[in-house]
Amino acid sequence: MFKKLLVASIFSAAVVACSSTKPPVVADPTPEPVAEPAPMPVASAPEVASAPVVSNHNSVYFGFNEYDIKDGYNGVVKANSDYLAASAPAKVQVQGNTDDIGSVEYNLALGQKRADAVKKALIAGGASAAQVEATSNGKLKPKYSNDTDAARAQNRRADIVYKADQPKGYSEDSNGLPIVDGDVYTGSVTEGVQ
Repeated sequence: MFKKLLVASIFSAAVVACSSTKPPVVADPTPEPVAEPAPMPVASAPEVASAPVVSNHNSVYFGFNEYDIKDGYNGVVKANSDYLAASAPAKVQVQGNTDDIGSVEYNLALGQKRADAVKKALIAGGASAAQVEATSNGKLKPKYSNDTDAARAQNRRADIVYKADQPKGYSEDSNGLPIVDGDVYTGSVTEGVQ
């Protein structure tokens, strides 16, 4: 009996609650403006203050925290892979480099990924795996000061350094960067990538 009374009471309360005599609420025809949420901050690469420099470096430059080879560097990679494919005794060391942002360990790993990407491209272009060694300097051997964003961009690169049977037109500049002339590659290499 107690259960029947409890069920009846709950049913009655529900019916009373649902049968309200309050008038329906009518929406105001002019809605209040909704405040736009504040934009979320997004981490981004440092901006480079000045335009990149076009040079004859035998290097592939990379964007901040990147290791994919941009289309603008396919020519210098192809010129080196063609030379390596035609000259079996030639050997190169691809040296991956980074700017000074981040830990030593992180940058050594990133430099290795950059060197490995160029090594893979050289081999895909016809060089043998025995001709190409990939190493990383990370941020330990900068060629530029890292004082500005533009200098940091110039440190984000993989250098193709000949260790044996270098082509005619290959040398190093005053910073120790490998350079090539028109005998190796007739295009240009843009220093620093955004």
